[in-house]
Amino acid sequence: MESQPLDFSAPRRQSSVAIGVILIKFVRMTIRAFWPILLSFFIGGRGNSTFQDIIGYVAVGFAAFNLGGSILTYFRFYFHIDGDSIVIDKGILKRTKTNIPFARIQTINFRQNILHQIFNVVSVEIDTAGAKKSEISIDALKKTEAIALRDFILAEKAQLGTVENTDEKEVEEAILEEQILHLRPIDLLKVGISQNHLRSMALIFAFVFSTLNEATEDIGDFLSSQFGQYERYMVDNALFAFLFTVILVATISFLFSLVNSVLKYYELRLSIHKKGLKLVRGLLNREEISINRSKVQIISWSTNPIRRMFSMFTMKISQASSAESGSKGNIKVPGSYQEQITRVISAVFPEEYYQFDSDHKVSHLLKTRLFLFFGMIPSLLGLATYFEIGTDALFFLLWLPIIWALVSLYYSKRSFQLNQEFMKSNAGLFGRSYDLTQIHKIQAVRIKQSLYQRRKRLATVELFTAAGHLTLPFIELEKAQALENLILYRVESDRREWM
Repeated sequence: MESQPLDFSAPRRQSSVAIGVILIKFVRMTIRAFWPILLSFFIGGRGNSTFQDIIGYVAVGFAAFNLGGSILTYFRFYFHIDGDSIVIDKGILKRTKTNIPFARIQTINFRQNILHQIFNVVSVEIDTAGAKKSEISIDALKKTEAIALRDFILAEKAQLGTVENTDEKEVEEAILEEQILHLRPIDLLKVGISQNHLRSMALIFAFVFSTLNEATEDIGDFLSSQFGQYERYMVDNALFAFLFTVILVATISFLFSLVNSVLKYYELRLSIHKKGLKLVRGLLNREEISINRSKVQIISWSTNPIRRMFSMFTMKISQASSAESGSKGNIKVPGSYQEQITRVISAVFPEEYYQFDSDHKVSHLLKTRLFLFFGMIPSLLGLATYFEIGTDALFFLLWLPIIWALVSLYYSKRSFQLNQEFMKSNAGLFGRSYDLTQIHKIQAVRIKQSLYQRRKRLATVELFTAAGHLTLPFIELEKAQALENLILYRVESDRREWM
């Protein structure tokens, strides 16, 4: 017997699991607001019983407030379908009713934390074009109910988008998926190994020192009191202590990057369907993100020396978003191989135009300029210390060949390519990075010139899209103006929608 379709026309509540999800949100907001005070209390070990009683009463008060607030929020939240719109009615003291037409809906995404996964429910986030955050968010729905709601909205949206007599088969094809990427455990390990461990190290140090700064009045005295007993040993064995510290920090950073990669990208799957892409990823927080083909503005992919050993790239798909939403529209897909990137490009952009006749280099004066600022000036400042440190200042001259080699490597990879359909920017230092966009999706072109560029008849061209911008530095002025005219002509003459 086939199950009857769900009726969303009558107001419905969320799953009762939403009470726990909302409670966790309240607790997080409370901890985020008061964690320095709580941390100072626990680390400081205050012995004042009155103070401890006050903290206890405050904790109980916050717990009661959070629990009551989450229960009231749950019982005061309803959603339903009204014609060709979804309506959310919510609020405790102040009631708000949000009505979103299906035509404005861009994507419907699912997310699951541990609590969601235990009870087989999902959080539903409905995005509209240009919204700073998800315009509609339902904290917890049974997964079958959420899927039915999503399929109903997408089917209705597809019906609205056609002229007449939409074929039901065409609507069904929008839901059919072809998986093109699945991160296996070995791929996930490679992703963790090839992460930016220096960034992980910086995050760890920033967290530790910001925590100590909030918990103690003087970090120096705290560290001295904790590690002063080892000071003599570290002085006598300076080389060993240095190597041990480097190895320890590197190991912690590597483990941090590996664990973070597993938690974020566990069981990552990227699929293609008629309307675009779907990304599923995460262990503790499971996400299911829909990517509308027409909303994709830029596809980027990059590699570093370690990823290049594995023939891997990190792909980034940038969707149209408002300026206030920041990186909301940027979706990273690590562990991608070239054939998968090509498959995504052909699924999102017109494949027949993805051919470039030539590679346009930027001016060689960019290399000279970079060498001046990052090589010559620092070396001269170092040599200026000759009267203070003597002949040791001559070691600063070794900086010159190092920087020259680096800027030469960067210059060799800095270029751009274009045809009647695409603009592609190429860059990189130790690795390589590529940014690809369709010309008709460019919203603005800006030509900038510094005083030096004016003298040399050079310019920097900035191309703006709804998902970010591309920069082409140190281009001949005549070529920059011709590029601007070509792009503006293509944008004005192309009648396709940019999202």
